[in-house]
Amino acid sequence: MNLRRVREYCVAAAFTVVLYLGLSHLGPLLAAVRWLSNLLMPFIIGVVAAFILNRVMVCLEKRVFCRLLPGEGPKLQKRRRGLALLSTYLLLLAAILVVACIVAPQLTTSVMILARNMNGYLDSLARLGNWAAQELVLPPELIQQLNEWFSQAAAWLMQFLVDFIPRMLGALVSVSGSIVTFVIGLVVAAHILLNKEQLLSQGRRLCRAFLPRRAVATLSVTGRIAVEAFGNYLTGQLLDAAIVGVCSVVGLTVLGFPYAMLIGVVMGLTNIIPFYGPFIGAVPGVLLLLMVSPVRALWYIVFVVVVQQIDGNIVAPKIIGGSVGLPPLWVLFAVTVGGGIWGVPGMVFGTPLFAVVYRLLGRATRARERGLRLRRG
Repeated sequence: MNLRRVREYCVAAAFTVVLYLGLSHLGPLLAAVRWLSNLLMPFIIGVVAAFILNRVMVCLEKRVFCRLLPGEGPKLQKRRRGLALLSTYLLLLAAILVVACIVAPQLTTSVMILARNMNGYLDSLARLGNWAAQELVLPPELIQQLNEWFSQAAAWLMQFLVDFIPRMLGALVSVSGSIVTFVIGLVVAAHILLNKEQLLSQGRRLCRAFLPRRAVATLSVTGRIAVEAFGNYLTGQLLDAAIVGVCSVVGLTVLGFPYAMLIGVVMGLTNIIPFYGPFIGAVPGVLLLLMVSPVRALWYIVFVVVVQQIDGNIVAPKIIGGSVGLPPLWVLFAVTVGGGIWGVPGMVFGTPLFAVVYRLLGRATRARERGLRLRRG
């Protein structure tokens, strides 16, 4: 038995022992992970923020400041990078101020008005059901089923709205309560963005120094694919959701729909989820407007269809395009399976995660096919 085979057996045995110890002490292990994550939370926030803001900074650096400050040299490059980073943070601050000063107060006001008028809306819905039962020739069983369905839908809508705003306000309070952690995270993100090339170079040197050459190559390919897939997908989806949300709020307000801010924000937030997001976001608006005015609910459905057609055929292809490299069938598969396993986070992150697996399997398959052709040749 050669030395390489002995080494492989030792690695497999060590992995088995570590896995057994981890599973047999799962509670303390999870507690240790939570403690470590709380300790490293500023750096986790910094890495996530840097990952999201990097695309904006690179776009400003290449398309704006390279034209304003042309030329070569490390000093000029450092100046362009600093101005791009400052502009990115100013845009982030502007977005936070808009949400805190405009969106959040209007959402709170809309929910308070809705809570005051909910009894009247439920009475209107009951009158609509009685009218339908008198004017339309329907079996009693169907009428009873429709009444139960409307009651359940109204209860679900109220519960959704009751949970939605407190959770949003709780998240804002949580962020403001840990403002020091958030600020430190933004400082960490700034250092990462300013020195990202140096940090990547140091990471490569560490990998080459302590890992086998084959492992370094595999890790490099996997990391590059993951960064590309998650970066393109997350920035594209967030930008697309922001555009849909803003256009929905403006369009519903101009057309005179009630609760335009509340309905538009829900449409924008749920649009982050591929495929299912537009349907999930439209349901609360339809139920709410159905209680206010059935005619408005029908026009709202038309509005949603128009917005999603424009987004799906014009906006999203320009912003997202084929960035994740997945056919539509596999995007649907990733969203469905991810949502079934991890809920809403799985629906959001399932697509880029499966895109990484899809591309790695494609590379491995092509390499395997080349090897088989060489052997047969």
